[in-house]
Amino acid sequence: MLNDDDVFHLARLALTKDEADVRLFLAKQVRKLRRDDPESATRLEGLLKSQSSRSTGILRDAFPHDPSDRRSNLDSTPSLLKHYDNDQPLQAPIWEGEVLQMLGQSISERHFIDELSRCGLLPTRSLIFEGPPGVGKTMSAKWLAKKLALPLYALDLSAVMSSYLGKTGSNLRSVFDFAKSHPCVLLLDEVDAIAKRRADDADVGELKRLVTVMLQELDDWPADGLLIAATNHGSLVDPALWRRFEMVVAFKAPSAEMVRESICRYMGPDFDNMRHWAGLLEYLMVGKSHSDIERVVMQLRRLKVIAPLQFEDLAANLLIRDVDDIKKSERINAATYLVSTLGFSQHQANKMTGVSRDTIRKKIA
Repeated sequence: MLNDDDVFHLARLALTKDEADVRLFLAKQVRKLRRDDPESATRLEGLLKSQSSRSTGILRDAFPHDPSDRRSNLDSTPSLLKHYDNDQPLQAPIWEGEVLQMLGQSISERHFIDELSRCGLLPTRSLIFEGPPGVGKTMSAKWLAKKLALPLYALDLSAVMSSYLGKTGSNLRSVFDFAKSHPCVLLLDEVDAIAKRRADDADVGELKRLVTVMLQELDDWPADGLLIAATNHGSLVDPALWRRFEMVVAFKAPSAEMVRESICRYMGPDFDNMRHWAGLLEYLMVGKSHSDIERVVMQLRRLKVIAPLQFEDLAANLLIRDVDDIKKSERINAATYLVSTLGFSQHQANKMTGVSRDTIRKKIA
């Protein structure tokens, strides 16, 4: 039965004259009623199906009786979604301890569904990943999907907002209905795009409807799926939306230890032959993201294959070319490493890093 909040919510939706939102709300009530009042659920569902929608019509099949019927929507993947193949080998991303613990918990909960159910609990159904670009948010979503043996779909909300504004609500509902039609992981990338554009008066109505759709979906996401949102700017996400996510995972720029681990991993089979460059990379990659580290290391590995005789000089120039962006203390360490470990002259190290030869001599001494 509808409680007071449900009645108020339904009245508000009816007054906005947004038929799609009303139908979505009623379809959710059908799902709830099937357990406690199957007869009312059947009557309400019949009413929904008998009154054709002016929108896409996808809501009529969003809540089938048999869970196996949910597979019926799989043949029509929305064009806005990107599907990731999780059959490929994938190493666990390099995480700080807190991130590792939280993601590990979200996986473990899926192995204790029966125990959670006996306590009246569901596993975590929604997470929001917050952190700067390149720290492993998308890779973590891929890893979670692989560990859960679920397909992963990604939707870039910033692209949707720029390309489909005016149709965003119906497009987003189509994506949500598809994701809920079978167990999967849905990644909403750049979710802060919703909040970033709220100041645009011309679009505020559409954006409010979009936030409403997402709020409704977060409250009723199926327990056999996982909804993940990712943002580089957590402070810009609508507060009401932020509070609906059941787990907040904060990703940070790699620590010195994580930088070292990333260098070793990305060097792979070339590590023994390039070990002496690892120390210089550690100085130069402080504060960089994992994707920055991977890009530089892979450039070095390719360089060693195509120019083995000139590799030492070319590698040093490649690594030092952005030296002005490096902190002074790290530049001094890098200059010293070039001389004491890699065999460059003090003159060469000075030219490459801007650190004076006198400072290099004192540091070595």
